[in-house]
Amino acid sequence: MTEASRNPLDEVLERLDALSKTRGLARDDVLDLGELSAATGLGTREIRTLLRGGRVRERKVGETAPRRVNFLYERLLRESGRRPADIVGEVAARLGVTGAWARSLLQGGKCPNVPHLAALADYFGVSLTFFTDPPRDALARELRPVVDRLESRPAGRELDGPLAALVGEHGARAIAARGGGPALTRAQREAITRFVLDFVTDSEPGR
Repeated sequence: MTEASRNPLDEVLERLDALSKTRGLARDDVLDLGELSAATGLGTREIRTLLRGGRVRERKVGETAPRRVNFLYERLLRESGRRPADIVGEVAARLGVTGAWARSLLQGGKCPNVPHLAALADYFGVSLTFFTDPPRDALARELRPVVDRLESRPAGRELDGPLAALVGEHGARAIAARGGGPALTRAQREAITRFVLDFVTDSEPGR
């Protein structure tokens, strides 16, 4: 592959794999497909295909934007438990459109213009490029912070060993279940695991 033919996704995956290898990690250890899907608007099957180096369908912005608006709307409905009418009303007020137009927009039936996209980005808390990036660019955009976190974490300080595995798999998930809230993200589970391991280590005799 020549330098000219390289693309951002290839480059970020190369960095990700190199950093993971030096830390004894695999991609599955550092990537959460659910989180990547939520952050990109891509399906997990599309993400797996791109991670394997495959190709997925690239749509024009006029097709991509409505699909991703609908993706965010459906996700908000699931995660918030709110009534569709309430969200439609808020979006209509933000955009200065009728409720019927806002409903059609959120359901993927309308293509928003640039001012509408800017207002939707603010409403849903995403970047404007969320609505317009092609699949490969969207995935590369969300992988860069993962690479940055790996680069900032010294090699040899990964969570490993039976205790870490036990805490990470069961302890963090049990905490989430006890709280009755949504499932923890990978980053949140890792933070809990580190806290518990530090506590256990500090509590060992002689410390």
